[in-house]
Amino acid sequence: MFLLLNVGAALGPAAELHPGVWAGPDVSALPLPVSGYQVYFVGEFHGVNETVDILMQYLARLYTGVGLRDVAIEEKAVYEGDARAYVEGRSSTVPAALCLRSAVLQALRHFNEGRNQNELVRVHLVDIDSPASAIRQHLLAIREQVHGAAAVRVPDAKDIKQRALDTVDDLKRLTADENLQGGLRTVQHSIAAYQHGLEFDTSDVKGSPYLDDREEAISSNIQDLLRNPDCRAVLALYGSDHVAKSRRKDGGENRDRDFLPLALRLEQAGLKVFSVVTFPLSGRSSWRGHEGELPWTARDGTLENGETLDRVLTALPSGTLLYADPKRHRIRLPSKDITAFLVDAFLLFPIATAMENHCATK
Repeated sequence: MFLLLNVGAALGPAAELHPGVWAGPDVSALPLPVSGYQVYFVGEFHGVNETVDILMQYLARLYTGVGLRDVAIEEKAVYEGDARAYVEGRSSTVPAALCLRSAVLQALRHFNEGRNQNELVRVHLVDIDSPASAIRQHLLAIREQVHGAAAVRVPDAKDIKQRALDTVDDLKRLTADENLQGGLRTVQHSIAAYQHGLEFDTSDVKGSPYLDDREEAISSNIQDLLRNPDCRAVLALYGSDHVAKSRRKDGGENRDRDFLPLALRLEQAGLKVFSVVTFPLSGRSSWRGHEGELPWTARDGTLENGETLDRVLTALPSGTLLYADPKRHRIRLPSKDITAFLVDAFLLFPIATAMENHCATK
């Protein structure tokens, strides 16, 4: 971990290679903004170690620059209490359900070590719950906090799809607490996404991940965070698809509808959002039990003058990061889909190392 943090001194400051394209030894040398936004998105290619390094470097800058203390990650809301206890040093293990996020939770815990309580970074899990067992667990946890709700029935996992919305309605009528109402809203969206065929645990995903219920739940949860007077801004780690600011055409249960990604929804809600997509130019990844070589190398991408990215990297010190502003430079990444994303920046690193698999084999 923290592979990129140790090379800065050797490589020197960032240099603008072309208008809108910079090279630098680490995140601190690149023109990533540290003020002026409410949400800072780091879009990731899942399953590579370097993403965590980049996130933590950016967190260090935002922590100092704007006083940021809130980090949101792409994980199920039901496990937020467990994640926060670990990150804040109140528990010693990462729960098995969060095994895909072991690396980033460990890094956040390390960042918090030695800090006073009012200096700690707070982690937030802002995604929907899945599969049905996680939805049920969230309902049970909320019921315990609602006065007079002991008689409210929480269905078994096999009946969540048909009966759990009634449970949500019953609990909503019994509480005016904003936090509990927010949790019930997330559960309601989780049930709706489940009814539309989306299921995911720590292994393969079933159904379409591009559902309005999922994206709306995440958007609402991030907006709730920003309403807290203690929250100055949010740094969020999400899959690259979610941090784009352009409509997709593959949303819905059958992947045939218009779909607004998370970052676009937040902008349309009036928030100031910065999105940077991190992208490996070669190497390996490991995610949800699948490990392998990336199907491209740096020679498959080019600057707008046609120079391939492998030639750009050859002229630079080993480990150099590339930062491109697509509004100023039409860079072409090895992925046509990601090249077409409307984002504020691309941050490219030369080689990815596969994330260690902390998940138990099923």
